[in-house]
Amino acid sequence: MSVTSCRQYLRHNPDLAAALVFALAASCFVPFSPAALLGSINLPLLGLLFCLMSIVAGLRQSGLFAALYQHLFQGETSSRTLGRFFIFSCFFSSMLITNDVALIIFVPLAILALTEVRAIRLLMPVVIWQTIAANMGSMLTPIGNPQNLFIYSYYELSLADFLSITFPVVLISGGIIYLATCFLQDKPVNIAAQSGKRLSWHRILPLLLLFVLCLLNVLRIMPFFALMLIVVPAIALLDRKLFYEVDYKLLLLFTFLFIGVGSLARIPYLQEGPAALLTGHEFLVSLLLSQVISNVPATVMLAQYTTASAPLLLGVNIGGLGTIIASMASVISFKAYQGTRFHKTGPYLSLFTLANLGLLAILLVYYYLCL
Repeated sequence: MSVTSCRQYLRHNPDLAAALVFALAASCFVPFSPAALLGSINLPLLGLLFCLMSIVAGLRQSGLFAALYQHLFQGETSSRTLGRFFIFSCFFSSMLITNDVALIIFVPLAILALTEVRAIRLLMPVVIWQTIAANMGSMLTPIGNPQNLFIYSYYELSLADFLSITFPVVLISGGIIYLATCFLQDKPVNIAAQSGKRLSWHRILPLLLLFVLCLLNVLRIMPFFALMLIVVPAIALLDRKLFYEVDYKLLLLFTFLFIGVGSLARIPYLQEGPAALLTGHEFLVSLLLSQVISNVPATVMLAQYTTASAPLLLGVNIGGLGTIIASMASVISFKAYQGTRFHKTGPYLSLFTLANLGLLAILLVYYYLCL
């Protein structure tokens, strides 16, 4: 890639450019040390993300998720039921395939289905609640989103401890999302039967097996190097084009943040000063910082200054509600909605912000009164 191409890429990805500037600036204040530089990069986390993204890309391309929708919905149903299906598909699938991948799969599918049955009025609310559902459902598990995987790895949490922190908030969020769907337009719609292509189970089953191996690594049953030695060659044999589907921007973003944060940690004053200011305010600070720089960078930047994993975990996940950049996954569904003939950008952003702030307010009340 030429220097001009790199500049254009960074210009179109300001979050990545900011992370690069952060890494370079922080590195200027400490002596150059290759060992310290490499030591600051969490290779097991990056490797696991790489494997998960490759596997899920293969499952997405296999048509498995579209086939599920076609199997469940044929003939007459209600538009509200259809909307709920797509919203809670994002909610539950994001727990295993991450929030951004859930939106990549189910938002275009929802737009296509709702357009075909002429339920155009449902497009905006369904896509908005799909986004919220994916962001909140992904909160449950360590592999639901990148910040969860980082916190789970960084603080060496057990799965039981992790779930005990996230489950109540996810349960409350799911209940509120369901109540919100009661206001979706409800009219009879008829879905034409589709023949569809036959699923290639000889391709799907190995991918599912590789996904299970990734889960074993998350549970700390399978070592990282064993995972890489099995998964990477297996994907190369199945379909090496899946490597092109990996979100390398996210991996680069993490790498730059690791380098920047690692450099800051070597500056004497910054080893104690910010930690003293953050102590006792981890939840609120992480929530507010997520609104500005999104929750993934906020997680990496704040983790080195606190041992309070629970408020940080809740803060960056609940902090995914609010602005459209609080969780970068929200931008995925927004761009998909903008690609429709019926998009209304202003009303979408207004309703999106209103719905997010409404759920955020409820969860803030729960946090401060019950936790």
